Amino acid sequence: MNQSPELEFVLVSSDYATMQAVSKGVKKFGAKFLLVPTAHEARESLNRRKISGVFVDMEVPGALGLIESTRKGASNNKAVIFACLTDARESSLILSAGANFLLRKPLSEESVTLHITISKDLLLREQRRYFRHPVSLPVTLKTDELEQQARMTNLSGGGIAVRTVKPLKHGAVVDFAFDLSMGVQLRGKGQVAWVSSDGQAGILMQTLRGKGNEQLDSWLAVREQLGRKEAQPDA
Repeated sequence: MNQSPELEFVLVSSDYATMQAVSKGVKKFGAKFLLVPTAHEARESLNRRKISGVFVDMEVPGALGLIESTRKGASNNKAVIFACLTDARESSLILSAGANFLLRKPLSEESVTLHITISKDLLLREQRRYFRHPVSLPVTLKTDELEQQARMTNLSGGGIAVRTVKPLKHGAVVDFAFDLSMGVQLRGKGQVAWVSSDGQAGILMQTLRGKGNEQLDSWLAVREQLGRKEAQPDA
């Protein structure tokens, strides 16, 4: 069964009232929720896992540095950052560090829900970038050395996984072309991000020609809707 991407949030705080408000707010969206009390633990967690959004209590020591390092990092630099603050005079500094939204403390369940609703498009766009949909599609791959027909095994907004006859080199630049659906052909350029000994490889998409980005976004949105319908229990 194809599943729709699930939102996952991290809260960096040791304040019980803040934890209660954020926990109740995110659960309204059926999202996963992880609480970490310190900036150091948050960095370790964000390095290990992909998340949709992070709530940062600005009273936590090192909170501003955490926002900056998250934006400069590789794993979650596109994540939506909600900064929770008591002093509005810090607003411009926090936004400059990379926060998307500011929430005034004390937080309420309603304010958390409202801000997640407002940021839903941003959250889902980032999910589509990495959530992998299983597929089985023929794809043409071309490098400086050779051109070959391969089989695509999964697809996301940010890349594809393929199974090849002739192995690809890690770091190689690849031109790819495949039919998505109903005559929509996507052509673009990417870079091999990983390879395995059994002939599989992951290609990070760098560019899509023409209206490729719009067409891929539309396809991903349809797959997500189908996934949500399949996941709903029968009445």
